[in-house]
Amino acid sequence: MLNIAVFTESYHPMHNGVVISVSTFARVLHEMGHQVIIFTAHHPEQQEDESGVFRFPSITFPFRMIYPLAIPIATGEARRMLLEQPFDLIHSNSPMLMGHVAVSYHERLNIPLVFTYHTIIEEYTHYIPLPHEWVRRRAVAISREYSNKADHIITPSAAVAKLLRSYHVEKPITVIPTGIDIDIIDTVEGDNVRARYGIPVDATLLVCAGRVAQEKNLPRLLKAFKLIIQRLPETYLLMLGGGPEEEALQALAAELGIAERFHISGMVEWEEVIRGMRAADIFVFTSTTETQGLVIGEAMACNLPVVTVDADAQRSIITHGVNGVLVPDAEVPFADAVCALIADPTKRKQMGAAARQRAEKISARRCTEKLLDVYQQVIAARKWDELIR
Repeated sequence: MLNIAVFTESYHPMHNGVVISVSTFARVLHEMGHQVIIFTAHHPEQQEDESGVFRFPSITFPFRMIYPLAIPIATGEARRMLLEQPFDLIHSNSPMLMGHVAVSYHERLNIPLVFTYHTIIEEYTHYIPLPHEWVRRRAVAISREYSNKADHIITPSAAVAKLLRSYHVEKPITVIPTGIDIDIIDTVEGDNVRARYGIPVDATLLVCAGRVAQEKNLPRLLKAFKLIIQRLPETYLLMLGGGPEEEALQALAAELGIAERFHISGMVEWEEVIRGMRAADIFVFTSTTETQGLVIGEAMACNLPVVTVDADAQRSIITHGVNGVLVPDAEVPFADAVCALIADPTKRKQMGAAARQRAEKISARRCTEKLLDVYQQVIAARKWDELIR
């Protein structure tokens, strides 16, 4: 049995890909007989203490209340756990504040460090009100310097591994996507999602999921959707998720004259996302900044064919023409691909079945077994280094 300390900037009750990754791997590792202790920031909306989770003090700001900023000083139970528990390995999921805490204990206790590079930081520099090029260079430097402090790096796709190499990251890298929780997806009970949003049972429903934010390229999706309903008026689009661009997206929908056919759920529980996918006919996705595109895998597990812009992360899971369609980042080809699938129910069904088969190959269990292999390699390498020193 391994004892693993996991550090993450974000965790429940937040909803994002990092939270899903951390919680999925932790759950499966527990099921395999290993102990996982999670260290994260206190969240003002957390309902109760969670077993195996230790919270660092945090501060929040009025403009980002749901994203608390950790105060990177362990106190109380967290400090005792870190100093007294015989951890075999530390796994960091962030190069930021909690990530630096992970490095400090890695160095202080001489424990191996694995780092998962979840987010291409330079793609999010628009959130920082400083000169763009300077911020982008700093993002690359942070990624490089932090990665090179780890014993081993995990990336969710080969494209991200290649990007880190271009940053001059020298440490070993293994590609392990976040596994799809197929068994749990299959237990989510359906309900009348269409009725809730006023979508007719016999209408074609397109669904997208994720954070409603600038980097998700959602105006592209709405403009393509306008072209789609010009040809096929009885088509609807449901956006499952919330975020800072909700109002702007609603305003754009009104401006384009598609507001009656477009709905945003706002922030919803993961189970509600799965229910929405099950009610849909096609999953559509326009983000070009993903490191994996976890929601694509979840949609595929729900037997949905996928139409998505052709980007690195999408290419790692979509086989064009088999389980989905990859198109240029432009409205017309995107609309053409969706309309072609709507017009061919047989092709949709075949693609949906192939999508499910692909999702099963990256199940949570399989991906966690690969992660465990990396853990064991890193621990063995550290023991060997100490032996020959």
